[in-house]
Amino acid sequence: MVMRVVIGLLAVWIGLGASGCGGLASAGSMKVVSRGDEAASLSLDLPTRVCDAPDNASLEFFLTDLPPAVWKSGADVSDMSGVIVHIHMFIFPKAGRTPIEYTASTATVRVLVLARGELGVFGGGGFFTKSGSIGDAKLGGALHEATLRLIRATPGFDDRLGPGVASGGVSATNDPAQVRALRRVFNYLSSFATPLE
Repeated sequence: MVMRVVIGLLAVWIGLGASGCGGLASAGSMKVVSRGDEAASLSLDLPTRVCDAPDNASLEFFLTDLPPAVWKSGADVSDMSGVIVHIHMFIFPKAGRTPIEYTASTATVRVLVLARGELGVFGGGGFFTKSGSIGDAKLGGALHEATLRLIRATPGFDDRLGPGVASGGVSATNDPAQVRALRRVFNYLSSFATPLE
């Protein structure tokens, strides 16, 4: 059901395992707040969590519950349901040099939702602070009060959630090759959805 997938993907975005790449910090630790008529609080496990530091000024995270065959061999996704989350931290906040407050934006967030033949992409931004150092085997951070709204969709995709706000921790394995593969499949799948005004 599209509603379950849409709300579930947002929940994923909130509290991704601060304990490392092997699992979530604890069951039910993820949260999302909808700005629509109803507040939602659901859990969702994204077992694949990878990141890359393409330069000394940015970080990329990709998190998904889709099987590796999707980004490794181009598996057919027409009957799949799942999500891919992309967080791009484009600036490292530094006291005295950049804004250090949750209303600032240091990262963009995109979330692609597959729902058995239909597809929606949610986008937004928020304040992200990193943990760990570039070159570490694992990197993470915290996302604070990030916004989210539907920005692309196929004709049959049903967004029943509306705008939302998300916060939580992220932990991922430093794996540039998998990041590149997930970026390619994310962009390819997104191309099937029409941009919304």
